[in-house]
Amino acid sequence: MPGRAHAPLWTCPKCGARLISRSLWHACGPYTVEGFLDGKSPMARALFQRFVELVESCGPVTAAPAKTRVAFMVRVRFASVNALSDRGLRGHFVLPYSIQSPRIKKVEHLQPWYVHSFSVSHHEELDEELRQWLCAAYHLMGTQEF
Repeated sequence: MPGRAHAPLWTCPKCGARLISRSLWHACGPYTVEGFLDGKSPMARALFQRFVELVESCGPVTAAPAKTRVAFMVRVRFASVNALSDRGLRGHFVLPYSIQSPRIKKVEHLQPWYVHSFSVSHHEELDEELRQWLCAAYHLMGTQEF
């Protein structure tokens, strides 16, 4: 019998979203990454693109856009860009443990996961440390290895 990391994903017949179970909530609508980026400045778009590069460096991902954010998933959504403007990028990633760092603005414990919120204002902040956290989230949460 296959484990949960190998079970087939369910596809929503309305929007095509791929989910780990039929009853999982999702933003069912015609949302796109381009729609999320619509009206954003070149600076904001560059921050978003750099974040995407960090996430993609961890392995193959799928963007899962919703009305107000763009999440990134393998089997499960493990990271997200929640807000994007000339002031910066706000996002989060999910891990099965808490990280204590001045770079993490807030940690929410939603048993058994920890949602780590962060914000960056400059391209240089999208660095190797953040990439390592994102890759841990990718492998532990996104692929359901945890």
